Amino acid sequence: MSVNQPLCVSMIVIGDEILNGRTTDLNGTWLSKFLFKKGLQLKSLRFIRDDSEEINAALSASMLESDIVITSGGIGPTLDDKTKNTLASYFGKKIVENNDVAKIVTENYIRFGRTWTKESNHYHFFPEDFLATANPKGLAPGITYYSPETNKLIMAGPGVPREFTEIVEVEFFALIKKYFQSRLLENYQTVIRTTGVPEEKIFFELCPTLWSDLEVFGKVSSLPHTIGIDIVVSYNGDEKFHLETQKKIKDLITSTPLSTQVWQYGNTPINELVLKKALEKKCTFGFAESCTGGLTSSKITDLSGSSAVFHGGVISYDNSVKENVLKVKNETLKKVGAVSVEVAEEMAVGLRELLKCDYAVSITGIAGPTGGTPEKPKGTVAIGFAGPKSSGAKLFHFPGDRIRLKDRFSDMALLIMLELIE
Repeated sequence: MSVNQPLCVSMIVIGDEILNGRTTDLNGTWLSKFLFKKGLQLKSLRFIRDDSEEINAALSASMLESDIVITSGGIGPTLDDKTKNTLASYFGKKIVENNDVAKIVTENYIRFGRTWTKESNHYHFFPEDFLATANPKGLAPGITYYSPETNKLIMAGPGVPREFTEIVEVEFFALIKKYFQSRLLENYQTVIRTTGVPEEKIFFELCPTLWSDLEVFGKVSSLPHTIGIDIVVSYNGDEKFHLETQKKIKDLITSTPLSTQVWQYGNTPINELVLKKALEKKCTFGFAESCTGGLTSSKITDLSGSSAVFHGGVISYDNSVKENVLKVKNETLKKVGAVSVEVAEEMAVGLRELLKCDYAVSITGIAGPTGGTPEKPKGTVAIGFAGPKSSGAKLFHFPGDRIRLKDRFSDMALLIMLELIE
């Protein structure tokens, strides 16, 4: 594993509307992913009110721990936007009229078909020795300051997500490369996606030394997912190092009992994998959905190109639809109930015949909170499948609330479809 330390970034999210629940922050989640791809590490994320004392305190804490500080929010023209003045005061700078900033603001306004005048607002009054950046998706200029004494870079962007993401990608990252080019590294991850085995069983029963074995390659983390556990190994280096490390990790996993539970080395969403495989093999498919109400079909049709292989779906929520449309036998429903492997298989077989597709998968379960029984509690789902050579069904039990369970049921159905196609 590389011993080089990545650049550290602290983020400060400024805005009363975030803390009082009126708005949900999206910028922190986006920034963490963006920074990782660029070889930087998000050290901390602070949420504070639009208050000068809180901004000062957050700046002090962030600068102690990180090379770069990025803020979002509080750079607009209204009285509650205090970031610019607070930054100037923090670094002992005066606010002065700046013609270069006025040009940037003018261009920002022209981009939106508007005219800016000095009487409109005080955007052009700017801290001394600070650099303004364009705002490709907004009006307020970005505010940046590099301190050569401490080798720290501070960048203040807008709170609106579409503006923040663009200004970071286009303007702020260019400054990061300017000041820290020699320290930029490539971050990589090898993601081992498993299903059918809980976290405790993986690390305490199946593979007791796996965590320490993987730590040879990088930082290890274990993350629950809708249908299983993702084991993530993070490291930095060049592309060759990444490919070699990934192969060593795969070889290690292949030698353990966990190998049979791995369905992907990577982080491609399951719906994308299903569509990719179906397009590669030029096969058609569809879904018969009861408790998921069309969610699985929706996940496929969210993707461009799905019309080439996805024939469609049937939402058979009521038993009458299962009988009349999917041709599930009435005696099967009476004997074992709608949530059963027998009904799930008949649903899949019936759908494949109805849609004339190569593969069909069905979902019938209990998402709750009502409807469960001691024999079939909430979280029980039967998933059926039918292909050119065989058909069948499997029974699963998942934890979670109604919305989470629908998502779990749907992703498991997609995984079974992926296995069918492969």
